[in-house]
Amino acid sequence: AASAGVTALIANFYLVERITGEGSFTLSATMNGCLGGLVSITGSCGVVEPWAAVIIGSVSGLLYLVTSKLLIRLRIDDAVDAVPVHMTNGVWGTIAVGLFAKSDKILLAYGEATEDEGVFMGGNGTLLGCQLISILFVQGWVTVCLLPFFCLLNYMGWFRTSSTDEVEGLDRRYHGASPHSKSQDFNSAIDAEMCGRTHKRLRRSLDLLAEGPNIQI
Repeated sequence: AASAGVTALIANFYLVERITGEGSFTLSATMNGCLGGLVSITGSCGVVEPWAAVIIGSVSGLLYLVTSKLLIRLRIDDAVDAVPVHMTNGVWGTIAVGLFAKSDKILLAYGEATEDEGVFMGGNGTLLGCQLISILFVQGWVTVCLLPFFCLLNYMGWFRTSSTDEVEGLDRRYHGASPHSKSQDFNSAIDAEMCGRTHKRLRRSLDLLAEGPNIQI
């Protein structure tokens, strides 16, 4: 997760610098990079070496950025970057098991001896093939189960909200409040408290100045 966050942070800085001429460190890229790293290492955390985990995380940080930029270019709405974080890095994490898994660690994690290892660890590709088949199975299962459901929602007009609600904001339309209302109220209360403290200190200073030479130290 740490390597993914750092990789996403640095790579995003480089991309922004190339596009705008001035780089900037983005917190959202770092946080989503960390999340992508957590997703990608989930399947292999018990069967890979620490150095392999660093490589897996670094690749996941790059995959997150590439997928996020691709969705924007394709004009696909994903406000929270769920696809780059979970789908892309979920697929990568599954593949990573077939690349970096070690037989001795598989024995420690699952209690069963096996000769299958990751391709980069000297394996013959059997484990990688199993991982690829599992990816295809999950994609097929989700497509068969959910595609008719989403097609029905789209046909009924329930798949997305109206353009007016999009402009106004779904939080205000469906929940009756702005997503920033609580933070704004909190900030207003903090500002009021700070103003009150400043006023008291200023009043005290003016009183001391008015006393002049009568001030006793």
